Amino acid sequence: MNRDTVDQGAGDFLVERRGAHVLIRRIGEADAQAGPIGWPEPVDGHVFVLVSPGAAKDGSLITALPALLHRSVVAKDVEAVRIALPGLGRDPFVPQALADALDIEIFAPDGAFIAEPGALLYAGHGTGGTGWLRFRPGAPACPGGRRYPVPAWETAIPATPFGVPGAIVEPVPAGLLVRRPDASSPALGDVAFSVPADSSVAKIVVGGEGAAPAAGLVSIVVGRLSLVPTRLVPLSTTTSTHAWLSEFAKSLSRDVVVEIPPTDVKKRYRPFVAKLLQRADGGQKVLEAVVPPRGWQRRDAFGYRRGQVMADVVPSGLVLRTGAGASVASAAPFDPEGWTLYLGTAGDPIGPELLSGAEALLGELAPETRKVARLELLGLLDDKTRNLIDRTPAIATRAGPPAGTKRAEPVQRQEEQVRPSAPVAAPQAAEGEAVRPVAEAPSPQGAPVMPAALMVSSAPVPTMSGSTPTATAHEAVAGVPQVPPAPAVPMSVTRQEIPAETEQKELPEAASVAAARSEDSAPAPMPVVEETRTEVLAHAAVGAREPVAPSESRVVPGTALVVADRASTAAEQTRFTAAAGDEYGEALATVNAALATWPSMRGQTDSGVKADYVAVCLYLGRGRGGFGDLNTAVRGGVAGEIDGQVSCLASGLRRLPTHRRAVLRQSKDAQGLEGTIAPGSILTEPGFLVGSMDLDVTVPDADLDVLIWPASARRTSELLIGQPVNEVVFFAGARFKALALRATEPVDGEPGDEPTAPRVAALFRELAPDETVAASGELDEHDLAVLAKLDRALERRRRGALRLIEEPGLRGRMTSSLYEWHEDVSSSPAKGQTVTLAS
Repeated sequence: MNRDTVDQGAGDFLVERRGAHVLIRRIGEADAQAGPIGWPEPVDGHVFVLVSPGAAKDGSLITALPALLHRSVVAKDVEAVRIALPGLGRDPFVPQALADALDIEIFAPDGAFIAEPGALLYAGHGTGGTGWLRFRPGAPACPGGRRYPVPAWETAIPATPFGVPGAIVEPVPAGLLVRRPDASSPALGDVAFSVPADSSVAKIVVGGEGAAPAAGLVSIVVGRLSLVPTRLVPLSTTTSTHAWLSEFAKSLSRDVVVEIPPTDVKKRYRPFVAKLLQRADGGQKVLEAVVPPRGWQRRDAFGYRRGQVMADVVPSGLVLRTGAGASVASAAPFDPEGWTLYLGTAGDPIGPELLSGAEALLGELAPETRKVARLELLGLLDDKTRNLIDRTPAIATRAGPPAGTKRAEPVQRQEEQVRPSAPVAAPQAAEGEAVRPVAEAPSPQGAPVMPAALMVSSAPVPTMSGSTPTATAHEAVAGVPQVPPAPAVPMSVTRQEIPAETEQKELPEAASVAAARSEDSAPAPMPVVEETRTEVLAHAAVGAREPVAPSESRVVPGTALVVADRASTAAEQTRFTAAAGDEYGEALATVNAALATWPSMRGQTDSGVKADYVAVCLYLGRGRGGFGDLNTAVRGGVAGEIDGQVSCLASGLRRLPTHRRAVLRQSKDAQGLEGTIAPGSILTEPGFLVGSMDLDVTVPDADLDVLIWPASARRTSELLIGQPVNEVVFFAGARFKALALRATEPVDGEPGDEPTAPRVAALFRELAPDETVAASGELDEHDLAVLAKLDRALERRRRGALRLIEEPGLRGRMTSSLYEWHEDVSSSPAKGQTVTLAS
C-alpha cells in the first residue's frame, strides 16, 4: 500500500497515510509494516488505524491518541475509527473517552487480532479476547464483530466453541474448525488460523493429523448450522482422501466445494488443485488450479500452456498434451499422498515437444513434489520420439546388475489391475533400505536433454544385491547421488505393437520368471494394459510416497529381521489368520468395534483390513504375538511365532493415522547416558517401537523421560478404544537422532505422594526413512526447531499432574531399549551397541 503523507503527530509519534488507512509509529522506528499485512478493504465512512509494535509498547501513546486522531484522522466524512491496538478495548475507559471527546464511533479489540493477509483482522475466540468492541459517544460499549470488514456469514456461526457427540466446533478466522474432542484446541500460529477467509462464504476447516473427526460428524455440524453454500478445507491427509470427501458429500446429500491447502500438515507436496467440486455421487471436478509453474502461462481457471504444450489440471494430477480434448485421466480422484503426470491423450502421438514440456515442468517443481509423482503415458510415441529415445542411452541399460542380483521380474498381465487413472505402486526396494537414484543417461550431442524418467522406453524395476541400494526413475530427476542401476523390464504395450520376433524372444522368458514366483509374493508394482487397447500405456514410477519393500521381510544371518514396509498380501493374511487361532477371534471383536465407531476406517473395504488390524491388536496385547515376544524375534532375525504377523502388522500400521506430536517413553536406568546419547548420535530400533501420545503418565521408579518428535509413528487410539494410555507405534527400523539431554534440580517441598516426572529427559527426533545425517553429528535448523517444540512439551509435562501406570504389559512397551548403530554397520549390526533406555 503506497504511503500518501507523513505527518508529525504528537509527542514521539508519526501518522502515515497508507491509501485509505493510517499507520501510527514511533519516530525513528523501522517500517515494520512495509511487507504484506492484512490491510482491510476500505469501508465508506470508516478509517482503519494500525498501531506499530514500537508505538504499541510506548506507554505515552494513550495520552497522545486524542491529538493524533483529531489532527490527522477525524474529518467530516469519517463516521468511525477502528484502532488496531491489541487490548485497547479491555479497559473501556480509554476508548469510551476517545469516542466522547472526538464525537465519533471507536472500535477497539479487547485482545489480540490477526494481521496476516486473509484473516479479516480476526479478533475472536483463540486470540485472547472476544472480538472488536464498539464505543459510541454517550452510549455503553457493545460487540462490534469479530472480523473486519464483517462478512455476511459471521452472524450465522457461533462466536464460542460448542460440542456435538464426537466432535468440537471452534471459531477460526475463516469460519469454523471441526476437530476431535481428544485433539488440542488451536492457537495463534496453528495451521487452522492460517486458512484465508472468504467474505462470501464461511469455510469449514477440518482438523489436521491427530484431530480429524469422522465425515458423518462434520456433515451433522454443517447441516445443523444450515451453511449453504459449503466450503470445506481439509487440513490432513486423512480428510483429503477421496473416501473421506465422498462420504462427507454423500452424508450431506449435496455437492461440496473443497479447498485444497497448498500443502498438507505433512508438507509432502504442493498439489496443482486449488479447489475441486466433490459431488455427492462420488465424482470430482477441478474448479480452480494453483498459479502455474515458472515458464508456464495460465490458460484458464484449470489449465496452463507453454508454447504448443497444454497442461490440464485434473483431480489426480496434470495432463500434458499437444492435441485437443479432455483425457480419461480426469476421472481419477485427488490423492493427498501423490500425483500423476499424464503424457498425451488416447490415440494421439507423443512428440519431442511434449517430452520437452514434461522436462521443463519437472525442473520447476520442488523436490517434495517430484518425489511423489507418477508417470503415465496415455498417447503413442511417434517415430521421431522413439528414435530419439532409442539413440539415447537409457538408464536401465548403462550397467549390468551387481553380482548376485536377481533378474527383475516381468510385468504380468492381470486384467483386474487395469485402471488407467489409478495410482501406480512405487518401485520396490530392499526392506529397511532407502531407495536411491540412478545416474541420468547422457544425451547425444545436439539432442534435447530429457530427465531420466522420460528417456527410457521401459520402466526400470530395481532389484537388490546385499545392501546395495537400488534406483527409481524419479530420483534421477531430483539429482540425488547415484548408484548403478538394475536391468529394466519392457513396458507393457498392446500385442499388436510387439514385433513378432521380439514377442517370440521375450515372452517365454518372462513366463518362466513369472512361474518361479512364490505363491504369496506381492503383485508386480506396475499395472498393465488390456490387449484390446491401441495405445501405449506405461506406468513408470516417477515417485513414491513411501518406500515399498519386497514381498517378504528380509533375514540377514546374524542380524535383525528387516521388516518390509508395504501392504500385506492375501496369502500372508490367510496364513496369519490360520496361525493366530483363537487369539484372532478375540482380537477381531475389538477390530469390529473400531470399524463400527470410525466411518473412515470402515471406508477401507479391501478384504485384508481386518487381518492387518488384528495383527496390531495382538502386538499390543498380552498373549501370543505380543510386544515382548515379537520384538525379541525380530531383533533375533526371525518373524515370530505367528506366521504372517510381521507383514500384517506393518500393513496395519500403514492404515492407521500418523501422530505428529511429542511421544513419551521412559527408562529406569539413566546412568551414564551423557556420552551415549550426545547430541547428534543416532539410535535405531530394529523392531516396532511403542510410546505414549499422552504426556501425563509415568511408570513406577522411572528416572528418565524420553521425548521423541515422530515422523512415522501411527496412532492406535482409533483401533483400541478406551485404553488407559493412547499408544503410538513406530515402524520397524526407525532411526532417532539425539537432540539434547535435559536435567533439572529437585524442588524443595515437592509432595511425596503424587507421581512426578523424572528430573532427566532425553530428547530425540525421528529421522525420515531416506533422510541423510551429516557425518559431523551437528544439529541442523530442522533439529533446532524440533528441539524447541520438545522443550515446550517437556515443560508442560513437568508442570502438570501425572498418572501412574502399573499395568505390566504397558510398562514393558514404554521402557524397552534402543540401539546405537554407527553409519558403517548397516550390514553388521553386531558392531552396534545397546543403549539402555530401559531396565
